[in-house]
Amino acid sequence: MGVDATASLLKSCTSFPRFKQIHAHIFRTNVHQNNSIVAALISLCIPLQANPSYAKLVFNTISRPNLAVYNQMVRSLAKSSLWSDAILFYRRMTTAEVKPNHFTLPFLLNSCAGLSEVLLGSEIHGRSVRTGLLLNLELQNALIDMYAKCGELGLARQVFDEMPRRDVVSWNAVLGGYARIGDMNDGRKLFDSMPVRNVISWNAMIVGYVRCENFSAATEAFDAMPERNVVSWTTMVVGCTKCGQMETGRRLFERMPQRNLISWTAMITGYAQNGQPREALKMFHRMRDSNVKPDAVTMTSVITACAQLGGAELANWADSFVVHNNIELNNHVLTALVDMHAKCGNVEKACQRFEMIPQRDAFSYTALISGLASHGYGHEALEVFQRMQMEEIEPHEITYVGVLSACSHTGLVDDGLRFWESMVKDHRMVPWADHYACVVDLLGRAGRLAEAYELVRSMPMGPHAGALGALLAACRTHNNVEIAESIAGKLFELEPENTGNYVLLASIYASNNRWADAARVRLALKERGNKKLPGCSWIEYLKRVPVNEDEDHWSSCWLSALEQGTFLHMAFCLGNPALVYAVLVILLKW
Repeated sequence: MGVDATASLLKSCTSFPRFKQIHAHIFRTNVHQNNSIVAALISLCIPLQANPSYAKLVFNTISRPNLAVYNQMVRSLAKSSLWSDAILFYRRMTTAEVKPNHFTLPFLLNSCAGLSEVLLGSEIHGRSVRTGLLLNLELQNALIDMYAKCGELGLARQVFDEMPRRDVVSWNAVLGGYARIGDMNDGRKLFDSMPVRNVISWNAMIVGYVRCENFSAATEAFDAMPERNVVSWTTMVVGCTKCGQMETGRRLFERMPQRNLISWTAMITGYAQNGQPREALKMFHRMRDSNVKPDAVTMTSVITACAQLGGAELANWADSFVVHNNIELNNHVLTALVDMHAKCGNVEKACQRFEMIPQRDAFSYTALISGLASHGYGHEALEVFQRMQMEEIEPHEITYVGVLSACSHTGLVDDGLRFWESMVKDHRMVPWADHYACVVDLLGRAGRLAEAYELVRSMPMGPHAGALGALLAACRTHNNVEIAESIAGKLFELEPENTGNYVLLASIYASNNRWADAARVRLALKERGNKKLPGCSWIEYLKRVPVNEDEDHWSSCWLSALEQGTFLHMAFCLGNPALVYAVLVILLKW
């Protein structure tokens, strides 16, 4: 079979298994050194969802690749977001003295934009000027897009202004740059001067307004759109969630004519970030019922929601779901798993997931340090922090909240004060109220109440409930009435609904036989109508967590209860029909 017949076979190929059969046939017929055949093979790798490494394998079979082969390789890698590899093949191309053309350079510029490699982008810009390729409209648009995405909007605008001919892509590239940096004054001027607009132009305006948190302007632009797509709707939903307007976001979501994974993820993430984890899990189950498969971004938000609920069984389900559904275990997912297991009390599992992270950063270290510290593993938390320093990973402010908390729980006062000083002097950090609260707790636990009181008074942001609460608790431990009385009034003002503060002060008075004062505080508490917050039992917790009866994980979570023959009775007592049905399904399976 000749080259023409093989090319026809490739054109009709629609599946990767068939593709591999044709590839084997190419070797048998000895046409694997033909540049047009190799270029056609590489061009099919992305449409047929082949691994990019397969495209590299195909490329490496040819001894003298020509420009068409290099172009297809650079294109395939750039479209797969393997930007570094695309640039590497460009270097190989120039080393082999194969000159790039106007088909090569736009994909290289896309790779430069993805990596923020503005210097290489400028080098390609210069090359296109010297070779006369800059006259190509597609290349000019790619240059504008590259400079805009790299934050060089002045250079992007210069290329745009010098263009003899522009199309809507040119205008949108500059408009997208203004939206990206939040310069909506110039963005609006450009938008108003556009000769032709499309849905991408309108979407850029909405994105820019949402980024500036100007939701009213975003709504105005959205309402004025002649046509909308799923990006338009999803951007508005994201805007609502960022402003905390979850009800408005939900209404927009329900009105969407079509939804994709990003739309569902926007709602799930919004609920998780706005402290509504149960709604986030309900939305996730609804998404799965709609046959939409979650990805790593979705699961990161789901894991965050599970962490907020704090249930160990729910955490185990989320972990199991990630593993059994082949979710990509990237840094974000693994860090979220570390944080979730730590917050849910499974420190051992948190440590296991931490060791799986391929490239640990400040966020992953902070998640483990904070988790260890909050569960009383102060020494272990400090060992992890020492390991972080040995790897020369720069800590951030939240890291030091965990470190100072660890010192407080373990009584390492001197170490804690040393870290406090290092945070300010060595890392040039401006302490947050949470940092002050940790140091106040550290000094208070050690009985150094006078120092803690002075630190509270010196806080530049003014009185903080966390710091005052820690000091009041220390006053109760060390029986210091004077400081307790001096801070209680401000604490009641900052947290009028927190009954624990009233109880603490009353307890301090009672410990010093000041029964009249203790009675006065309790009477004030009663007159305000404040009630002690009720506890939440395991049964009540199960009643609140959304149930999806189709998930097999519930059987493993509740197996011990089922074996004891008590769980079905508990389900009926709770009065939740979905829960009763789920238990019946599990019993039948079991």
